[in-house]
Amino acid sequence: MSQHASKKFTSGRKVTLGVGALAASGLALGLLGAPSAMAGETGAAGALKQSRAAAADASAAKAAAPKGLTASSTAAASTTVSGVSVNGGNSASVGTTNTQTITVKWKVSGGSTLYGSHASIWRGTDLEDGLEQFMTSEEFNADIDPCVQSGTTTFNCTATFRIDPQYDLTNADAGAWKISLWAFTDADTDVDTDNAKTWYLKRLSRLSTDAAPEPVAKGKTITITGTLTRANWDTHKYAGYTQQTVRLQERSLTGSYATTSSHSTGTGSQAGVEKQTRTATTDRCYRYKFEGTTTTPPVTATGDCVDVR
Repeated sequence: MSQHASKKFTSGRKVTLGVGALAASGLALGLLGAPSAMAGETGAAGALKQSRAAAADASAAKAAAPKGLTASSTAAASTTVSGVSVNGGNSASVGTTNTQTITVKWKVSGGSTLYGSHASIWRGTDLEDGLEQFMTSEEFNADIDPCVQSGTTTFNCTATFRIDPQYDLTNADAGAWKISLWAFTDADTDVDTDNAKTWYLKRLSRLSTDAAPEPVAKGKTITITGTLTRANWDTHKYAGYTQQTVRLQERSLTGSYATTSSHSTGTGSQAGVEKQTRTATTDRCYRYKFEGTTTTPPVTATGDCVDVR
């Protein structure tokens, strides 16, 4: 199993289940006093083990609950999880210096008593033999219940993850990640899935546009220069993103931007750079646009308008 030596994706603290659910099950003192996960374990494998141990505790609390609680009149046949999202979409972008907070939200339905639910984020081919990263949430590490009851049999849940690119990431971490999520209620069946959603962690991108000279005489040549860069999580600097398609867009002073041509950014000493020329005819604005990749988010440069005299 590959593991980055510098990474510390979990504090190694053990989560405890919601006191309300534990009290209802009659196991509050027992589970809170003797957590089943090992508090000293850290790293991806340790975080995974702690998450699974907490899920086992939730399952045990449900199993030990009085019959009247596990077969309530409001409980459905199955626990369901819906509305899983990352930052309101399906990706998150991280730069080179600032810690990024990633928010995962989901809804649990089907039971009137929630014995526990948590989400973790991870990267790799599978959790058994191909685990690269596994991160438990701030709420999990602080023993905080991430879910709030919003109806008789529904709970709204929010988990936050703080990622420091200078400590937690290398370039290999850009791309597809998954959400591991479990939820145990008094419904007949529960949710415990390794992939509640696939999402993308991306290296933040930047794109510039400079149209020169300004002003320019009519009939003369305008050079539009753009540079596409993205965060490098190995060096903690921004570097040119080579051989990527950028679109040159143009508009009149009062019109809307439209793509007029597409080009590939440079390599070597011109890494990420693109230059195009136009003949000055009337006042006009120019900008470059990048559509993004699975490792790098889209970005549109600020336009630069040229005064033609």
